[in-house]
Amino acid sequence: MSVIVLRLILLFAVLSVIYIGLSAFDRWQVRERLRSEHATGQGGKLTEEDYVHKGLANYERSWRRKLLYGVFLLPFLTMLILIYVANYQ
Repeated sequence: MSVIVLRLILLFAVLSVIYIGLSAFDRWQVRERLRSEHATGQGGKLTEEDYVHKGLANYERSWRRKLLYGVFLLPFLTMLILIYVANYQ
């Protein structure tokens, strides 16, 4: 039983590193896109910092939860489905 718990902890740690890496990379891409949009004049009267901050706030609401589901929930659901199929098929 302790081997299973150890493997689950290791899996959670690996998924956490993947999540942090994907999140940081995606935030960096969004930030760069917003900066280039502001440089072309799409920001209106907002400063670049305010425009980027507002755009990143929208990102936080939309993609953060989807990334959590994709990195953590989807692999565990897949694993549970595979275990169920293997045992009861």
